[in-house]
Amino acid sequence: MIRFLRALSQAIRLTLRGETLTSPRYRPLEAWIAQALNLLAKVDALVLAEALDIAALQLKLDGRPTSLERSLEMIRHNLVDEYPRLIRLDDPYSMMVVQSSNFNDQYRISQFLAADILLPPEFQRALSALNTHLLNLPQIDRAEADA
Repeated sequence: MIRFLRALSQAIRLTLRGETLTSPRYRPLEAWIAQALNLLAKVDALVLAEALDIAALQLKLDGRPTSLERSLEMIRHNLVDEYPRLIRLDDPYSMMVVQSSNFNDQYRISQFLAADILLPPEFQRALSALNTHLLNLPQIDRAEADA
């Protein structure tokens, strides 16, 4: 019980100071995640505004049918759940998993952009901006993490 109370008081102190338990070396990644979520929100807004049926937009990637809707859901899951969990975990393989997942997400989006699918220009620009952002994942040096 005492351990819980100490952890709670530490969390309250950090919150009052505007700090987190996240290591400072991951702040560029956290900023990148926030920007990716903003770009994803723009894509989502355009899906609604244009009344696009992105579930029907499918490609066969790596031998499996993949919809644009599912691809965007996977990106959202990684940004909201997986990457923050991996940052908190902070083990030697965390960034490797983030890089691998991001590479897969970016690959899927790039394939939809390269496919001969008629998309509204504004939506295509928003999807392209998300793709470009995914290509620019910040590098977190493991040597710095161990120092």
